[in-house]
Amino acid sequence: MMNFVTKVSGFVGKNLTWLVLLTIVGGYFVPSGFTWAVKNTVWLLGVVMFGMGMTLHASDFKLVLQRPREVLAGTVCHYTIMPLVAYALVMVFGLTPELAVGMVLLGSCPSGTASNVMSFLAKGDVPLAVSITTVSTLLAPVMMPFLVWALAGQWVTVSFLSMAMTVMKVILVPLVLGLLVHRLVGETYLVQMQKVLVLVSAFAVLSILGGVVAVNGAKIVSLGVFMVVLVLLHNLFGFALGYFITGKLGFGKRQQHSVTLEVGMQNDALALSICSIYFAPAVAIPAAVGAAVHQITGSMLAGLFARNMDKYEARQQAASMKEETAPAPSAH
Repeated sequence: MMNFVTKVSGFVGKNLTWLVLLTIVGGYFVPSGFTWAVKNTVWLLGVVMFGMGMTLHASDFKLVLQRPREVLAGTVCHYTIMPLVAYALVMVFGLTPELAVGMVLLGSCPSGTASNVMSFLAKGDVPLAVSITTVSTLLAPVMMPFLVWALAGQWVTVSFLSMAMTVMKVILVPLVLGLLVHRLVGETYLVQMQKVLVLVSAFAVLSILGGVVAVNGAKIVSLGVFMVVLVLLHNLFGFALGYFITGKLGFGKRQQHSVTLEVGMQNDALALSICSIYFAPAVAIPAAVGAAVHQITGSMLAGLFARNMDKYEARQQAASMKEETAPAPSAH
């Protein structure tokens, strides 16, 4: 049975981008198959966050103290670049209030677990990526309502305290429960459960996405290329600025690649969940489009970074060998 689960889990991990696109198509053409997820979005996100909590280790928190500069830089970049770029795009393109709130909400989310996977594929600093995701997620109950209030308050009125409590319930409670269960079951059983967690989390995220598309399919199609371009610009600006700033800060290649992915990728499932609680269905459109865009661009950038890393390591190794084989200077 576990062999079967391992194979299915591996298939899902390798083909998540295609599964996201298939879910979008399914949600549009067969909405009845996904509408059940709309009223269960919060519970589904809770499952995802519980799974994230189960996979966290004490080292993920220790790294914050051991390498505070890198973790802080990644977290600050994420919570400044993404919301401000979203707001700038809203102003430049003069979006309707619903789409404006949706873009700001998408830009105000923490980074998600998908960015950790991309960091691994990019041969980046995975522990750093996980630590940044953890810290940005723990800060989300404060940062998300604050940023929505500060940047989208002109289009919508939302209680800061109410949203903070909601984000806390859908993120922190299941996350802490996951950590506690991890502590109780230990590493041996956790290794066996991780494959199942991948499948359950993937099912939950895809169900949330399918539900949003089922409700907003016609509007998404009517916006078409415009919405895709808008979300893509937001995503690419995040990657570009994250890469530029970490370069200026003197980060190593692995760290620069990981932080770049952490900055540009968002927890789309969280944005979709908050939309289902507080806003009109159309507000979720940017996050629904982002769920597909982030998977595609994240995979492509991870591949580019991995190739870049291979070349960088080859140059380093060649330089090291050259130094070792160089003749020692003759004494006079």
